[in-house]
Amino acid sequence: MPLTAIQSEVLKTISANRSPESHIAGGIALNFAPGSPRFSEDIDIFHDVEEAVVKASDLDVMCLETAGFNVERQIWTPLFRRISASKSGKSVKVEWAQDSAWRFFPIQRDAVLYWKLHPFDALTNKALTMAARAETRDLVDLVSHASGIVPLHSVVWAASAKDAGFTPLSLLEWMRRNARIDAPVLKEMGVSLAATELKNRWLELAELTEVRINEAAHDGLEPGVVFTDLDGAISWYTQSGAVAHHAKLGGVFPKIEGVRD
Repeated sequence: MPLTAIQSEVLKTISANRSPESHIAGGIALNFAPGSPRFSEDIDIFHDVEEAVVKASDLDVMCLETAGFNVERQIWTPLFRRISASKSGKSVKVEWAQDSAWRFFPIQRDAVLYWKLHPFDALTNKALTMAARAETRDLVDLVSHASGIVPLHSVVWAASAKDAGFTPLSLLEWMRRNARIDAPVLKEMGVSLAATELKNRWLELAELTEVRINEAAHDGLEPGVVFTDLDGAISWYTQSGAVAHHAKLGGVFPKIEGVRD
């Protein structure tokens, strides 16, 4: 689904304040394009350090108020801040938070969101989030985005690097426990999938993911890495030319020494 009109206006109003140190993340980083499966109810802005949360939120609020938005501060702490920004009868939540700088890929420049979390890192965050809570939107995002080119088993295998308490298999198990669907929430988010279809697709993905994870563990693969091909695209260790790519502070594009620049 496309961004709502007020989301687009808010993003444009605060666009000059975005950077790799203050970037768009969360569900909207996955669901901002016209063909996305759902609407996102808020705008999440992530930062690597506490000081950046304070600086960015103060500056963004000033810009929004100058542009004629009514700003209601709902939560206002150094590590997490939330407002409701309203104008012309429409409103949207904007949240600023600190998040780990431990990423697989660098923050991306984007024509719509300006600076945003790489989709693969957004999906690994979603996997960890789904392991901690039962929210329909997390299930929708993973079923919709963690399949095909970026398979769920690649996401789960890599995501375990961001929480040392998980193995890939235990992470998947906790995700399964929280894979519950609220039909009214599906409708509210504008999801076209019926609850039964979403559930069936999830069960198929989770079953395949368990098979692939067990195969990788049996073959002695290092957990907590993502496999990429020679062009840096997401791959899997069984594919020709695949190499392991580790998470690093700030993220980095994989580079194969001696193969290409």
